[in-house]
Amino acid sequence: RRKIEIKFIQDKSRRHITFSKRKAGIMKKAYELSVLTGTQVLLLVVSETGLVYTFTTPKLQPLVTKPEGKNLIQACLNAP
Repeated sequence: RRKIEIKFIQDKSRRHITFSKRKAGIMKKAYELSVLTGTQVLLLVVSETGLVYTFTTPKLQPLVTKPEGKNLIQACLNAP
């Protein structure tokens, strides 16, 4: 394993691959945090194409499944 420089990836294909791998990693970390500490976690990741990926613990699930929660998330994403 080597340390990589943290800077914007110009190549779209490499950027997409990195996004997919890093997204999976941060989702796993969110899950582990919730299990190890008993905390409630809500993680939203929005891709450069606008797709929204979520991880939620059960108590926070309504925030991403109910219309009110979806509207709140969309309003935040549309804010300047």
